[in-house]
Amino acid sequence: SLPLTALFSLVPLILKYYSDTPPPENKVIMENDDQALPKATINKMISDIIPEGLRLSNDLRELFLESCTEFVLSISSEATDISTKENKTTITPEHVISALKKLGFDDFIDECTKEMEIEKDVAKDKRIEKKKKKDMGMSAEEAMALQAKMFAEAKARMAGQQA
Repeated sequence: SLPLTALFSLVPLILKYYSDTPPPENKVIMENDDQALPKATINKMISDIIPEGLRLSNDLRELFLESCTEFVLSISSEATDISTKENKTTITPEHVISALKKLGFDDFIDECTKEMEIEKDVAKDKRIEKKKKKDMGMSAEEAMALQAKMFAEAKARMAGQQA
């Protein structure tokens, strides 16, 4: 996942672009809401990041949402192109890193790489835990029966202590 700071570092560029460009008349930048990032999520991220007491206009929030969406779509499109050239059908994190490089977002690569390594470690830990559960040496039914027996024993002990 792309670090939030990477997205927010785009704001000055976005504001500069839009301040140098005359506003489009009734032009809808993002015509397909299916591709847009969740508005509530972006607004929550904005609220969590901006200093207390600072408010952003709805127009700026909308612009930020559209910019974030366009950024993600650009990176994913480039990553798709890279994976296709490699005859791969799945986009890997390495494809995303390559897309960031190709599109000139080199400043984001270190943080993205760190996040990628963290996610790999988390996924590895989950696989290990799943394997441990699978290798308990009993079926799910046997585990449920053992759990029920242990609960019954504990309940009996508790009843004996209260008497």
